[in-house]
Amino acid sequence: MYLLKRLNLITILGLVEDRLVAFLTEVENGYDDNPYHNATHASDVTQRLCTILCTSGVYPFLIGPVEMLAAVLAGVIHDYGHPGVSNHFMIETLDPIASQHNDQHVLENHSLCVCLDLMAHHNFAEHMTSSDKMLIRKTIIPMVLHTDMAEHFGVISHFCQKITKPEFQRMSSGSTSSAFNMLHGLRTKSSFVPLRPDQRVLLLQMAIKVSDLGHTTLRQAEHITWVEALQAEFFLQGDVERERGMPLSPLSDREKIRNGPAAGENQIGFFEVLCKPMLAAWIEVFPECSSLLEQLDLNLRYWKEDSESSFPEIVRLDSIEVEAY
Repeated sequence: MYLLKRLNLITILGLVEDRLVAFLTEVENGYDDNPYHNATHASDVTQRLCTILCTSGVYPFLIGPVEMLAAVLAGVIHDYGHPGVSNHFMIETLDPIASQHNDQHVLENHSLCVCLDLMAHHNFAEHMTSSDKMLIRKTIIPMVLHTDMAEHFGVISHFCQKITKPEFQRMSSGSTSSAFNMLHGLRTKSSFVPLRPDQRVLLLQMAIKVSDLGHTTLRQAEHITWVEALQAEFFLQGDVERERGMPLSPLSDREKIRNGPAAGENQIGFFEVLCKPMLAAWIEVFPECSSLLEQLDLNLRYWKEDSESSFPEIVRLDSIEVEAY
């Protein structure tokens, strides 16, 4: 709610505040008390998403208030009802939620299905036009669906093809004033070329992915806290898999030495293959966010140092069930 007020979106879009509060409260209460995928994670991702979009100038120069509202809502709901296990686990155990969504983006579809119904029920956007309401849906749905790590490399590839190609120039060619503003970090609308609707959606998909994996860009102590929480959640899933006689998912066996995400040798590949290329692609277009990459490199150095003196059985990245992240 703080972010929506800070961005003045409630006033700009004429949202019904008490209904919005009721919706957000119900969503918060719908997050389970998991070690990692909980309401604090949703809040962390949403705050980072807003900061990235505003710092880079995406808002207000490339997207408008309606799409910014959709982005905030996508961050808030993206892991709603997460049970603390992976999509793969849901499918393999024939969970009813997996069946309901035909084994496709199981948890992401579940979050969307429930939360879009909640939005309609609370109707906090009653005074918005039908076209604006439809724009919110058309923005939220692809944003949340593409937080599925199965879509990770596809999003980055499409972003690099459609956003970082030469036809998208952040600085107007031949403009002395734009060059001055760029040099001094001042963003103006003339610094950006308008994007097509599909490009704007892709931009927001990339932004929420950067935000979702953004614990890698936090200060070291905070980052480690999130990694330890993720490891605790992985191990809980591994415990259930062991009890059921299932093969244990990668990084989920608490009985193996240095098997979990909190072992440096398992973080290095995650950083170098998944996180760093994604963030580098974003920063190529939006250098205002370069401090995120600087901190990611510091955290990567920590994990490399952590792994130097240890030679355990290493889980190769190409065998990791990346969607579990």
